[in-house]
Parts: sequence; structure tokens; C-alpha cells
Amino acid sequence: MVPMFGDGDKGLPPLELSDDTRSPGDEYLQRQVRVWAYMAAFFALLIPWMWLYFSFAYDLRKDLPVIAAVVMHGGLALVWVGRRRSRPALTWAGVGCYPLAIALCLLLQDVL
Repeated sequence: MVPMFGDGDKGLPPLELSDDTRSPGDEYLQRQVRVWAYMAAFFALLIPWMWLYFSFAYDLRKDLPVIAAVVMHGGLALVWVGRRRSRPALTWAGVGCYPLAIALCLLLQDVL
């Protein structure tokens, strides 16, 4: 019988890269992935809370920043669930909540 893979009975390589087989390019790629993953948390956590702070500090409307905070935290939850379940459409829907919340609240600020 002819072997399907002629690896010389060495076995398959390990799935995880060890420190001696990891290249600098792999480390750079992992760093870039981490930056993009943390950017969603930055936009969903910091911006609405800053907006709430400024609304209380300068005595502005408080309902719109609360709506923005709720929508952005909901978007962060969608991003988290989408990444955990490997569903890109759900992840992009969560990311789309950020500009939607800001745009709607800014438009409502001008209208109301």
C-alpha cells in the first residue's frame, strides 16, 4: 500500500507554532489582530461615556447620550457574540451600530 503522505514516518507537524518556529511576521500579524479587536471596545466604551460626562458637565440633553451608550454597548455585544461564534455578518452589524448611534443622536440633537 502506498502511503498517502510521504513524511518519512515523522508524523504531522504540531498545529500550534512553538517559539522557535514563529516568525517575526507572525508576531506582527497577531499584534495587528489585537489592535483591531481592541478598537471596537474603545469606540463602544469610551466614546459614549465621554459623551455622557460632557452632557452632565455642560448641562446638555441627557437622553441622547444615554441612547447612544445603550446602542453602542449593544453593538459591542453583537461584535463579541459574532466573533465568538465566527459569524462575520453579526460582527459587522455590531460595528455598524457605532456610527449609526452617533449619526442618529447628532441628527436628533439638531432636530429636537
